[in-house]
Amino acid sequence: MTRTGREKVGQVVTLAGMAAALPSVWQTVTHITDDSYRTPEVRDGAGHVQYHMAREALITAGSLAAVGIGVLSGPRRGRQLWGAMAAAGAGFAAAMWSGGPTTGVWAPHSKALAVHLASTTGLAAGIWLLRPERECR
Repeated sequence: MTRTGREKVGQVVTLAGMAAALPSVWQTVTHITDDSYRTPEVRDGAGHVQYHMAREALITAGSLAAVGIGVLSGPRRGRQLWGAMAAAGAGFAAAMWSGGPTTGVWAPHSKALAVHLASTTGLAAGIWLLRPERECR
């Protein structure tokens, strides 16, 4: 595959991974104002879970913005920007899968699992394709 071809495929695959994540991101955002996510018995206050949902939504926005900036930078993207993009994508994906080792629940249902798989696969494959070429010395 040519460098230009790899760039275009990488951009499309990365954007597809970001799009696949949107249902999960939207779910998180709607939990912020959902009163069923209020837990009066929590020591830090009934809205503490909602606070964490808001924090997660903002962190997600930052992560996906960093990935998007990397995608939009095109072939001029340097190693530093690609590294930031890869770290942001990895952090986003790691957070999505963090429930498994911490609670034993990898996803609350099969649709969520499919969203997690599609977004993680798209982001990982796309970001890998967008990596800068090695410099020869």
